[in-house]
Amino acid sequence: MNRSFAHSPGRRQWPLPRFARPRHAAPFALLALLALSACVTLPPPTAELAAARQAIANAGDADAAQYAPEDFASAQAELQQAQSAMAAGDEAAARASALVAAAGGDLARERSRVAVLDNDYAQRRDEIARLRAQLQVDDAPAAPVPQAPEDGQAMGPELRLQALDTDPRFTGAGAYERLRAEQAVQALATAKSRDRQAALVLAARRVAIAELAAHGELVQREVARLDQVRSDLLLEASRRDAERARQEAERLRLQSQIQAEEAERLRATAAAEAAARQQAEEVILDVGGQQAAKLKAARARDAEMARKEAALLEAQKAAGAGADPDEKTK
Repeated sequence: MNRSFAHSPGRRQWPLPRFARPRHAAPFALLALLALSACVTLPPPTAELAAARQAIANAGDADAAQYAPEDFASAQAELQQAQSAMAAGDEAAARASALVAAAGGDLARERSRVAVLDNDYAQRRDEIARLRAQLQVDDAPAAPVPQAPEDGQAMGPELRLQALDTDPRFTGAGAYERLRAEQAVQALATAKSRDRQAALVLAARRVAIAELAAHGELVQREVARLDQVRSDLLLEASRRDAERARQEAERLRLQSQIQAEEAERLRATAAAEAAARQQAEEVILDVGGQQAAKLKAARARDAEMARKEAALLEAQKAAGAGADPDEKTK
């Protein structure tokens, strides 16, 4: 045996482990070779196919057939190609098609999600504009939300990803999707010629997903901010409605008070008029009684004078009747 570090002079000789002894060197090398060959041999792409099915199912649940019909149909077709290649025993083609189909499903789902977010953003913006006009509140300036990214076919995936990373508006947005896009771009850079087309499609889709995810995150933040603005405006509208209701109640209270005071005044006036009328009637009755008494006394005096005149006439007649016989005798 050659001298080694363990057998050098002045050093303690430690016994070698059993698996490291020379007589076991050949079996150990064989095991290492088998392990290396096992690492090189890839398992069947069942996991990739399952991931593609799940991605397409998620896209369907997100209404991708309505908002991203082309991406959704492409993903479904690519999944069918992967399944056909798997049935034909071409595992490499099945794996490549499954990866592309999964990216297509994710892209369709993300495009659908961003379309819904854009609609929500537009609705909230219009509603807030109406509330501001109704409340006559000045519109607070806000940073505009970037437009949804379009398919950047003019630039390669690497340049698109670089543009996304250097755009300050998307700082920190869509971190997980960017990581997957970076991995796809790196895989494209090392892909062999026979795998380059699938790697290019995969990288382009992953970059598009990262762009949409970053945009969607910004829109989601803006929607949350607009929700808060909307809540504040609705609170202000409620406060103003309550103030108007309070003022209306106060107006009605004052009006009722004025009406009550007017009714009391009219009642007092009517009572005073009734008392005055009653007093006048009593005065009239008193005056009428006095006049009637005077009239009665006058009539009594007249009757007494008439009686006296009649008695005087009778006396005169009687006196005249007694004087006539004597005159005849003479």
